[in-house]
Amino acid sequence: MAARANFLASDRPDTAYAVKELCRGMSAPTTRDAEALKRLSRYLLGRPRLIIHFGWQDAPKFLDVFSDSDWAGCVRTRKSTSGGALMRGRHVLRTWCGTQATIALSSAEAELIAAVRGAAEGLAACSLSEDLGQPCSLRVHVDSSAAIGICKRTGVGKVRHLDTRLLWIQELVRDGRILVLKVAGTENPADLMTKHLGADDISAHLVRLECWARDGRAAKAPKLAALRVGCTGEVWGSAPKSVTAEGLTPRRGVGT
Repeated sequence: MAARANFLASDRPDTAYAVKELCRGMSAPTTRDAEALKRLSRYLLGRPRLIIHFGWQDAPKFLDVFSDSDWAGCVRTRKSTSGGALMRGRHVLRTWCGTQATIALSSAEAELIAAVRGAAEGLAACSLSEDLGQPCSLRVHVDSSAAIGICKRTGVGKVRHLDTRLLWIQELVRDGRILVLKVAGTENPADLMTKHLGADDISAHLVRLECWARDGRAAKAPKLAALRVGCTGEVWGSAPKSVTAEGLTPRRGVGT
């Protein structure tokens, strides 16, 4: 169940943080993990569908990355969570959520780690976009003024314990390859991937990601009704107007 939820979370940013926390306990699950799985199941029953809207828009000049972090959000390990969203205009291309490998000594450090992860994701997307003939610049939106200050200066400054592997973003900002901007914490959609939120906050962040929660089953989703005797393919729909789905019969070839 947790593995299926993890697969689903790639298209369900509203469940990303809950699924991440759930998967952390897969090696040694507890009663608390079982209750968390039931709670996630109830949420998915209440919101079974999430529509990601890709409306018409002019070709954007920027790829926007929104990054966020909770500082020491895990009460057991005191590790932080990095969350982010990659958007091209109003279109969300990717979201992510992950526990940081090291314990951050300050909220600024936790936000910096999240921003560096977001910058790496954004640079990869910019490279792909350029290969497709759509070059664009990268903007990283962070809600921490301290983390923005670290990104825009050279060296560690007074934060002497910073890992040097985090400082490559300073060079890219200095060269103009990355633009780091401030975003209000309440308007940062990456907040959705860093902590448990209330229903109103979840809905507001989903709107910012151009995602819409819907009830029921999609009208175009096929439903398995019956399997006719002697039929080589699967039958979809309700009898007697059932039709055989094409391309579902296994094909044998070299290597199969």
